Amino acid sequence: MVAVSLVAVMAAMSLSAYDEITSRADFSSVLANLVTSVRLTRSEAAGRGVATAFVIDTRNNQWWGIEAPSGWSLAAFDPNNPGALIASDTFPTGSGKTVFGPGSGYGSVLPAPFGTVPVVSSQDPTYPYCSFCDRMTGMGAIVFQPNGTASFVGSLPARPALGQQFTVESAADGRTVLFAIMGRTGMVEVFDR
Repeated sequence: MVAVSLVAVMAAMSLSAYDEITSRADFSSVLANLVTSVRLTRSEAAGRGVATAFVIDTRNNQWWGIEAPSGWSLAAFDPNNPGALIASDTFPTGSGKTVFGPGSGYGSVLPAPFGTVPVVSSQDPTYPYCSFCDRMTGMGAIVFQPNGTASFVGSLPARPALGQQFTVESAADGRTVLFAIMGRTGMVEVFDR
């Protein structure tokens, strides 16, 4: 009887550990796909010789990397017909999955040269988890130019910044990852905490 009880306890413990491991692996997979999509969208601007846009929808947990030729606008962007697609995906749904967030944002000022990227409330980000996203739609875009620069479309903070950011969170364990993008160089850096 004691042996059966021990086996049951060990099975329950291993099931819990398995769930935690798969949750972390799922977040790492989603994060790797997101990093690849942002960097691919940036590199395709130079490779194609045309501006590209990385569009995020924080309300529906989706993103797209697309060509953004002259005259492209976020207001005219149609998620069902995004145009010349470079990359796109959606975060898995359900409890404990990845989301744009957390609502409180990353929570600490970034190191140089990213210190001006609006992350904390004193830097006035539009949302703590997406400094350039529109308050009404939850959408925003990073537009990468062939010359390497980046600009931001949506709703920008009141104070000018040299870069912008968006943040994703693993709802399962609270792991938060911030993407910082510098406008002058288009450089993308990932901060994990």
